Parts: sequence; structure tokens; C-alpha cells
Amino acid sequence: MAAIDALRLRVHAGDGDPEQLEAVLRQALRDDALRIGFLPPGADRVVDSEGAALEDRRATPIVLAGEQIGVLVPGRDAEHQPPREVADASAVLVEMVGLRRELGRALHEVEASRTRLLRAGYDERHRLEQDLHDGAQQRLVALGMTLRVAQRHLPDVASDLHGVMDQAVAEITTAVAELRQIAHGLRPSSLDDGLAAALTNLTRLAPMPISLDMCPGELPDDVSTTAYYVASEAVANAVKYAEAQRIDLQVARVDGHVRVTVRDDGRGGAAVRPGAGLAGLSDRVGALGGMLQVTSGAGTGTVVEAVLPCGS
Repeated sequence: MAAIDALRLRVHAGDGDPEQLEAVLRQALRDDALRIGFLPPGADRVVDSEGAALEDRRATPIVLAGEQIGVLVPGRDAEHQPPREVADASAVLVEMVGLRRELGRALHEVEASRTRLLRAGYDERHRLEQDLHDGAQQRLVALGMTLRVAQRHLPDVASDLHGVMDQAVAEITTAVAELRQIAHGLRPSSLDDGLAAALTNLTRLAPMPISLDMCPGELPDDVSTTAYYVASEAVANAVKYAEAQRIDLQVARVDGHVRVTVRDDGRGGAAVRPGAGLAGLSDRVGALGGMLQVTSGAGTGTVVEAVLPCGS
């Protein structure tokens, strides 16, 4: 009992974690295999700290405010069932652990949901891009070619009709260009050849030297798309605002993650501000389960770094 009270005081003081309760009980009851089982709200079975079902006829119920919230399960070699008074003294800490478990599970589900939504959005944008390219664009191009063929077969005297044909073809050309611009906004077409090709094209078009260090191998489409947007936004900011002379762009794989780093030697002072481009990048990276960090001291340049989960 004294060990439980001591842990409770440490937890309230911020010097301990309620998850230490199982270890404290094992030592106090001299049962190295004792386990705490949790009964989540609305659940009909007890689970251990890993979420696996936990059943034992010798378990001592843990009750708080008249509701069972868990059990104390003795080890196989234990001679006695855990005392009721120990279970009662542990109830508050067990509830804290259970609530923290449920909160962690809920946060994990939210994060997984955000990732699924982001990937679904990328897939849908890619599908729309393909539909525009294979559907409307191709039909308009074919129509323009048909008009040109028809124009060649017109008699020379039909000069007014030639003018109408020329205008129609010009309008079709403009429509095709607009559709291509829309499709590019949905997903950069340069990513069709992979992230390395897209970033190479980005660096080639920049008005200042950009060094590119790209890790080998293919990346998942959602990771490649997010990495490209991080790189392009950071490079654009450096070109427009930083008065930089040089930019270094690196994409590396580190421990199951993809790290995108854009470093410039400009004036610094960049920050993630609501409604600005970097804030949008932070949301995009966060939706994939990653993190975006911006380091930009005055006169020391800017480093934009995104870490994206990548299991493959």
C-alpha cells in the first residue's frame, strides 16, 4: 500500500508515470509475472497493456465508483490471489493508465485517418489528371486536327470560312493549354517520371545554383508528391524572399523515413505563419504523419526540413 501511495504522489508531482504501477505491484507483492488488465468503457473483455485478451479465474477485480475498470492477474506460480485492498488502492492509477491508453489509441486512429484521407486525395487528384489528359484534352486535340484536315479541303474562295477555322483551332489550342495547366495543378506532371526527375527539372529552371542530393530508389506516390511540394515551396520562397545566392536540396532515407531538407544562404527570418505557404506545407506534411521544421535566424539563412514516414 505504501508503494502505491508513493507512486501516486510521484505521479501527481510529475515525477512518475502511472504506467509504472505494474512494476511497483510486482515488487510489492513479490510476483514478477503479475499483470494489470484493463476494461475499456463499453468493452466486454479485459485486455493487457498491449491490447491482448487477458483472462484468469484468480483475477482480482479493480472497481472505481462502483464500476469495474480492470483486474489484477497473478502470475502462474503465485500462491495467492492479489488482495482486494491492493486492487482498491490501485484503482485511481489504473484508471489513469486506461484513459491514457484510450487517448493514445484515439490519437493513433485520427493520425491514420488523416493519412488515409491524404492518400485518397492524392489518388483522386491523380485520377482527375488522367481523366483530363486521356479524355477532354485528347478529344480537343483530335477536334483541332479534324478541323485542319477539313480546312485543307475547302475551296480557296471560302476565305471567310478559313478565318473561322483558324479562330476555332486557336480556341481549341487555348482550351488544351488551360486543361494542361489545371492538370498540372492537381499533380505535377513531372512526377510521372519519379521524384528525382521532377526535382532535377525544378533545379534546372531555378534562376540560381541549386545542388541536388537525391537518394536512390522509388518512393510511394503520396510521399513523392508531398516531398515535391515541400521542395518546390521552399525553393520558391528562397528565390522570392530570401535574397539567397545558393540553395542546397537533399532527399534522404533515414530509418524508415524520407527527410527533405532545403537550405539557403539568404537573409533568414522565415516562419510558419497562418495562411502562408509554409503553414500549408506543415498541414500537408502533418496529414501524412510527418513533421515540418523551419529554422531561420536573421542573417543565417533558412533550413526547411520535412520528415515523412515511408515504410517501403
